[in-house]
Amino acid sequence: MTGQARGAAPARPVPARRIAALAPSAVEILVALGAAGRVAGVSDFASDIPEVAGKPRLGGFHPDVERVLALRPDLVIVSKDGTDRAVHDQLVRLKAPLLVTSGHTLDGVFGDIEAVGRAIDEEKRARDLVGDLKRRVAAVRERAARRPATQPVLVLIWPDPPVVAGPESFIGDLLRQGRITNAVPDGAGEWPRVSLETITSWSPAVLVHPETRENREVFQKALGLNPQWKVVRAYRDGRVLSIPGAWLERPGPRLVDALERLAALLEKPGW
Repeated sequence: MTGQARGAAPARPVPARRIAALAPSAVEILVALGAAGRVAGVSDFASDIPEVAGKPRLGGFHPDVERVLALRPDLVIVSKDGTDRAVHDQLVRLKAPLLVTSGHTLDGVFGDIEAVGRAIDEEKRARDLVGDLKRRVAAVRERAARRPATQPVLVLIWPDPPVVAGPESFIGDLLRQGRITNAVPDGAGEWPRVSLETITSWSPAVLVHPETRENREVFQKALGLNPQWKVVRAYRDGRVLSIPGAWLERPGPRLVDALERLAALLEKPGW
């Protein structure tokens, strides 16, 4: 996306007091920085975050620009991949005070946290948060270095048709940071859509999927009723793990919660 570069301070009074967060990852970051009270409106996809319950909903991937501007925000946070490009461009034309988050790796997410911290005058809090997250990742890596290499793990984002987390996605980087082997080979991209035959050829030993209120039934139906999944080693062996989708699917601070949960599950005897 063009417009306000990540990390640059928008042209607006500092600190921001009325923030429109148009991606759930931005809401997660603001909450972690203690700024939930400054949030004026949020993405529809942030309805599960209790700290912003009751805040005006501004739309999903295609936010309603009129509703956004009606809030008279002094900062609008959009996601490079999670906000419609046309909406971003419209906000640029209307000279809205924009900040674009764009983390594609765990370090990129940390950079987004620090950028939001600068924009809302919470730089120290952001630095402290990032420092704590990095220490937690280092602890996971240290434990991983003392155990045998993990069997290949496949993160299944959607079951039908299968969409998986490739090495170039932020989830792929999360696995790499935790010394967890991704069953998806290098060069597969970010979020490849693949066949069951392809998944079988990768022979994942563990199958991980995000679980949300919205997708729970879809995964239960696909994995429980489709006998074709029995050809996948991880499914056949009963090595299927779920991680809260709010942790795993959002490039925000709770990615580290997802990493810790996954690492703890893989460290259990027999996994």
